[in-house]
Amino acid sequence: MSAKQQSASKSKESGSERNGGWTALSWDDLTEWAGSRSVDRGRAYQKQRRVHDLAISEDGRLLATVTGGSRYVVMVWCEPSPNRRGAIYSRCTCPVGVSSCKHALAVVAEYLQRLGRGEKTPIANQDDDRWELLADESGDADKDDVDDLELDMDSEDDEVDEEFYVRRHRRQAVSEKKTRKAKDEKIRKHIEAKNREELVALVWSLTERFPELREEFSDRIALGEGNVDRLVTETRKELRRVASEAGWRNSWTGEGQTPDYSRVKHRLERLLELGHPDAVVRLGTEIMTLGNEQIGQSNDGGETAEAVGECLPVIFEAVVASTLTPARKLLFAIDAHLRDDYGIVNDAADSVLKMPDAKAAWSEVADVMAQRAKSPVKEEDPFSRKYQHERIADWLIRALENAGRNDEALAVCEQEARVSGSYERLVQRLIEMKRYDEAQRWAAEGIEKTVAKLPGIASSLEKLLGEMAVQRRQWPIAAAHAALGFFTHPSRESFQQLLKAAAKAGCKDSIRGIALNFLETGVSPLSSPGRASVKSAANAEWPLQMPDYLLPLLNNGSKFSRPASPHLDVLIDMAIADHRHDEVLRWYDVMLAGQKHRGNTPWYGSSSHGDRVAAAVTESHPERSLAIYRQRVDDHLPHASVSAYEAVAGYLRKMRPIFQRLHRESEGNGLLAAIRLRYKNRPKFMEILDKLDPRPIVEQARVQR
Repeated sequence: MSAKQQSASKSKESGSERNGGWTALSWDDLTEWAGSRSVDRGRAYQKQRRVHDLAISEDGRLLATVTGGSRYVVMVWCEPSPNRRGAIYSRCTCPVGVSSCKHALAVVAEYLQRLGRGEKTPIANQDDDRWELLADESGDADKDDVDDLELDMDSEDDEVDEEFYVRRHRRQAVSEKKTRKAKDEKIRKHIEAKNREELVALVWSLTERFPELREEFSDRIALGEGNVDRLVTETRKELRRVASEAGWRNSWTGEGQTPDYSRVKHRLERLLELGHPDAVVRLGTEIMTLGNEQIGQSNDGGETAEAVGECLPVIFEAVVASTLTPARKLLFAIDAHLRDDYGIVNDAADSVLKMPDAKAAWSEVADVMAQRAKSPVKEEDPFSRKYQHERIADWLIRALENAGRNDEALAVCEQEARVSGSYERLVQRLIEMKRYDEAQRWAAEGIEKTVAKLPGIASSLEKLLGEMAVQRRQWPIAAAHAALGFFTHPSRESFQQLLKAAAKAGCKDSIRGIALNFLETGVSPLSSPGRASVKSAANAEWPLQMPDYLLPLLNNGSKFSRPASPHLDVLIDMAIADHRHDEVLRWYDVMLAGQKHRGNTPWYGSSSHGDRVAAAVTESHPERSLAIYRQRVDDHLPHASVSAYEAVAGYLRKMRPIFQRLHRESEGNGLLAAIRLRYKNRPKFMEILDKLDPRPIVEQARVQR
């Protein structure tokens, strides 16, 4: 049944009025249907006047054309439902198809705005060609599939939007697969019904009409005649054409261009299929060189990299089948990784790097990589030289390991630790080999050498030694590492880790008291590092001896020399986690009082904790929760930016159920009305606030008119 016939039939079945179901819809209803992202994008399309030729059928189905990246035909309808809103369905000729896309949202928004303004929408002509376009796109999709989609569309907030869209597109892909399979079966039967003469005539007519098919036959004939060079030349010409322009994408308009490597990939597949892997390998080197240059010049969110990357599995499949020696095959894959600055190789080279019975080949590769490691790297800046040298060293070590030359691999690790500061690799390897004393010695050397200029390496070495202490059940040492982590980076998580380690070391109670005192006062027991026992501000004796190798980290930490100040944010987090709401508010008030005393304006940390505090005490202290949210609203209102508008709307949305629970809905409505009145000259702000209004969209439009 066509969409046009369905429309007529629907009218007889439902008997609904032309406007039935539409006039009751609010922005919340549309958000429940499609998710906030589609609503935002759909409203933007509607505001940009991208909805054209809107019409409505006798049974209330909307039909329109929407201009986006292309021109799409959209149909949307609303059916009676026991819910407070009608059940909304849509079809669109865009890739999303049988689902709630932004084009469908734009059509609904335009129609409801017209209703609110009292404008007439023309009746859709039953002979409108767009009905048939929608019928072609819809295929044989079951209504059950659409109902299942609706169940997936009840997202409550932006946090579930990502999962919502993943489920929606997965179902759409299943629907498209079913439709394609049915069409393919019809085409196959159509072809099988023809005799030889009819098939020849059909193929010839298609060859005349479609250049791609003519090209395919020409390539096959050239390869059949042994004219590989011609096809290689044509492929190289196509490659240079595709790689000549950088990809780009305008995230606001959706416009842009992505290089199309499909014809290049197709020809590589043909060369490989017909027994010419060496030709593919030669072309592969050029593809990766030109592709990397093009990716570096592109600005399209990685789409060019994906396009180039689609050719790589074919190239490495050809490497495996080529006449290259096993060692040269491995070097081809390694060089591809070394030249790859954008992650396009990824797992594509695994078919080469994981070739079976390649131990001897890896030994040859190790000798080659050893020579490269001794040669100076041709890079301009020191960072790039160091980075590339480390990559070569990584491959040398991997080659030695795969060749069974493990002692040499360890020797290279030791050499590279002192040459490039790559102590982590060496220490990790020694720990895996259970050579713990050597691991500790090298880690201690690494910490001392890197703590000043490369503190990230020193920190990683400290973590490795802490993990090693746990493996060896050296609980006092493990607790010392946990203490260093807590006192340098205090948090609820590091506090719990410290207590867990201290419990195994037999000193949990004393450590807990010292740690809590540190959070409340900011006075650290490690401010005089190296002593066997240190008196804290709580007059408790510090029970843990810090290993000598940690002293450089303590002496280098400027945090221990800063003026002591309490870690109120951690205390608030801990109180929230323990549901101690009075303590939450007490520490939050101390935080605010400290800011007021210093004359500081609210900083990001206190703002984010204010949000968490308000959310945590909503049930137990609703008045305080409202006061915190109201302060956040006032903080953002002076700023004329979309992010500030969204923040205000978010806080107002959080306040609404609290007002309802306190039976003060009128106060909440009055606050929203006052904000709308004061900032009515900010149209984007008004658009965002519209979504907070529980009234039907049509009613809102009437008031605005």
